[in-house]
Amino acid sequence: MAIQPTNPSADAASTEQVSRQHVNIGDYAVTDAGCELVTYGLGSCLGVALFDATAGVAGLAHVKRANPSGQQANDDAVFVDAEIRALYSEMQSQGVTRQHTVAKLVGGIDTGNNTSLICTGIGERNIKQADATLAALDITVAERDVGGDAVRTVFFDGETGALTIETGCGDRYTI
Repeated sequence: MAIQPTNPSADAASTEQVSRQHVNIGDYAVTDAGCELVTYGLGSCLGVALFDATAGVAGLAHVKRANPSGQQANDDAVFVDAEIRALYSEMQSQGVTRQHTVAKLVGGIDTGNNTSLICTGIGERNIKQADATLAALDITVAERDVGGDAVRTVFFDGETGALTIETGCGDRYTI
């Protein structure tokens, strides 16, 4: 399900107003107006950014889990396969084509060292499922910043396709 624009003034830069849509866990947003798509706290979750410069359409999903072991794609948007397919389908309705669409993946950290977590390897499974789903859709993964142990926040420029990452340690860089 696409997210409607939220109050842009809440995250506006101090000197200029930035149009921003927030993407919560299990949701996605699509823009053809060049606004910034933002998702926070990518740990084992995966941020999947799709961009078609020719159509001028960008989309960002914050997916929570790979499909349950041994099961086919599930329609529940918290699952990688279903959410990527729903995001791409909505983008296609706005003129996106696979030939011009590229993906960027962020997140999927290793949670194996956190003894409070019941499940480990979630991040790795999310990455593998996203790679498989994108390959099935014939979408190239142009960039990735996955794994490791840094929680990330993503700022996706819907006009240029630039994806800026900010870590919990304060590092900020663009891919």
